Amino acid sequence: MNEVEAYQVCNSAISALSHGETSLSTFPKLLRRIINERAWESRRVPGKGVVTMQSLRELVTTAPITGWGEDPAKIEAVIRDDAEVLAMWREAMKGKAGRKFGDNVTQLTKTEKGNSRAYTVSRLQREAPELFARVAAGEMSANAAAIKAGFRKVKSPLDHILHWWARCGEQERTVFLSKVIP
Repeated sequence: MNEVEAYQVCNSAISALSHGETSLSTFPKLLRRIINERAWESRRVPGKGVVTMQSLRELVTTAPITGWGEDPAKIEAVIRDDAEVLAMWREAMKGKAGRKFGDNVTQLTKTEKGNSRAYTVSRLQREAPELFARVAAGEMSANAAAIKAGFRKVKSPLDHILHWWARCGEQERTVFLSKVIP
C-alpha cells in the first residue's frame, strides 16, 4: 500500500467510525485492511506531508490530523462482534514485550488480560484455534468457547451469592437476610 492509499483507508475508517450507525458496518473491514497492511507506518497526510507512526495504538490515540484521537475502548466496542478483527486488533494494539511508555510506566489496557471479550477471543485464537473458528463463524459465543476450552468455569448460584455478598454493605446484608430467613 502506498502512502496515499494508506492515508485514504485510514481516513475512510475514522470517517466510518465518526458518522455513526450507517457507516459503522464498514469500519471492521477497513480496520482489518489497516492492520493487515500496517497502514499507520507511513501515510501522506494533506498539509502534513508523510507521517510515520510506530504502532496502531499511536494512530488511534494521537490527536487529529495526524492520528484519530480516539479511545481504544470505543473502537473495541464497535468491532466486538467480529471475532477475527477483534483478535487482530488486540494483537496490533499490544506494545512490544517489556516496552515502557513515558515515566517508566508500563502501559496496560483492560483487554491485555482478564475476562474481556477481546482477551477471550485472542486467547482462543492462540490456545484453541478450532473453537476460535466456531466463534468467528458465529456458531458459539466466546464465553461458551472459553468454558469448553477449560480456561473459564461456570459459576454456580452459590458462587454468585458469595461474590455479591462480599460486595454488599451492612444494610444490604440485613435486608437480604430478612428476606431469606423468616
